[in-house]
Amino acid sequence: MYKKYSISYRFVFLLALLILCCAPAFGQKKKNKKKAVEVVQIDTIQIAKLFPKKAPVVPFRDTIFYIYGNMGSFTSEQRAAAISERIRVLYDDPHFDDDSIKLIDIDDNIKLVYKNDLIVSVDTLQAALGEKTKIALAQFFREKIITSIHKHQEENSLKRIAIQAGWVALILLVIFFLLRGLFFVYRRVKIFIRLQRGKRIKGIFGLIDADREVHLFIFLLKLLRFILIIMSLYLGIWALFKVFPNTTDLSDRLLNYVLSPLKSIARSIIDYLPEFFTILVIMVIFMYIRKSFRFIAQQISSGKITIKGFYPDWATPTYNILNVILYIFMFILIFPYLPKSDSTVFQGVSVFAGIMLSLGSTSIIGNLVAGLVITYMRPFKIGDRIKMDDCLGDVVEKTALVTRVRTLKNEIITIPNSNVMNTKTLNYSASAREYGLILYIHVTVGYDVPWEQVHDLLLTAASHTDNLLKKQKPFILQTALDEFNIEYQLNVYTKEAGKMSAIYSDLRKHVQDVFKEAGINLVSPHFIINKNFDGDKEANQNSVKPQSTKSSDK
Repeated sequence: MYKKYSISYRFVFLLALLILCCAPAFGQKKKNKKKAVEVVQIDTIQIAKLFPKKAPVVPFRDTIFYIYGNMGSFTSEQRAAAISERIRVLYDDPHFDDDSIKLIDIDDNIKLVYKNDLIVSVDTLQAALGEKTKIALAQFFREKIITSIHKHQEENSLKRIAIQAGWVALILLVIFFLLRGLFFVYRRVKIFIRLQRGKRIKGIFGLIDADREVHLFIFLLKLLRFILIIMSLYLGIWALFKVFPNTTDLSDRLLNYVLSPLKSIARSIIDYLPEFFTILVIMVIFMYIRKSFRFIAQQISSGKITIKGFYPDWATPTYNILNVILYIFMFILIFPYLPKSDSTVFQGVSVFAGIMLSLGSTSIIGNLVAGLVITYMRPFKIGDRIKMDDCLGDVVEKTALVTRVRTLKNEIITIPNSNVMNTKTLNYSASAREYGLILYIHVTVGYDVPWEQVHDLLLTAASHTDNLLKKQKPFILQTALDEFNIEYQLNVYTKEAGKMSAIYSDLRKHVQDVFKEAGINLVSPHFIINKNFDGDKEANQNSVKPQSTKSSDK
């Protein structure tokens, strides 16, 4: 009994559920007309979502509402154009009355009628796509039509025209006085700039003089005047277009030409702020790293910090090298955060610039490498007296690319570092600092003068010469026994390599003085036999020709 009851209970339950589910389908035709319309509305909405098609109704200047779908052989565009024309006819009616627009329900459609003339018809499709009832949508259309007619009447009224004329006159006067004031201020500022020549305007860092700076300021002033004139005229045209309703769209378009780029730029800047702050953080970190390296380099250069095997004059160039490496590493970290860094154009320009730099900087890179090698080879320092080929002078500047030497005649010679690497360099100052530089001159004296006397005289001349070392005694070498004289070499020590020329001059002067006081002539006679032939006659003539003895130095 229990099982049968249970089975019958379940059967009844399933049957009732089936009836409830199928009842709407079976009773659809028995529902009233309102329910049927609601089902059609739901289907139409779904169709409209799949195939949206609408046409704007624009009787005057602005769109007041949209018409959906076709009706018979008329498309939505044709229907919208016809409705716009009917609204314009209402506007031309001098006896137009708002209350004359009536809503009439005919054949299940709500029609807007003015004095028995149809304006627009609202059917089920329009109501469904407008997501309103037909009555509500028809009232919405009626309000929009009345509002647009009244607005257009107000815009074209005599009062409105008089106000527009007043605004036009005011705008023109503002533009006129604005331009006159602009030209007045321009002339005053121009005169003020000319009067400041030699007072406040004295040139820029020695690059340009005062006259050129005045011309530069006047050029910038003219450029600013031109920009302000263009902006004034542009804003004036925008204001004139804004006065008249028919040209409001043009004024909005003119304003949009300026505001759109500004909005785009502002939006881009706002969107870029996170990357910008990331770049700032990276730059601040590297700035403090550079400061720490610079502090250490200064301490090493001044001798406060000593590192075994690391010379103080290496501190500054080493800091410069580390500085370049830090900048390169910082650029690598910053590059992904630069705007448009991932664009193909940016990458292409970067690759092109790298290729051009690598092709055009071969000699520059060679000089940089040579400058780096010279720095750590330490062949000379700033202020050293050196000789390279035929160039003798003092080193005044060492850069990564070139070395500059001031000759004894105050001529500045710029030598590429690659040439310095390939040239034999004599450093007189380094020898003078460490050992004492040996300066020497050659004197030739005849055989009739005893060599002991010549030695004493040369030592006496050396003792009278300034800037020579006293601890390291001068010495004399007899370097040659020529046919008519003996060559003596006087060697002296000095620490003043920069005064080599003055020491040589003083030494020669004192040699002349002591030999003259001793009565020894530094000119020895040479006997030369000349043979002259004149036709058939042959004559031998002996002539005595005095020649100076050799006195040279290196």
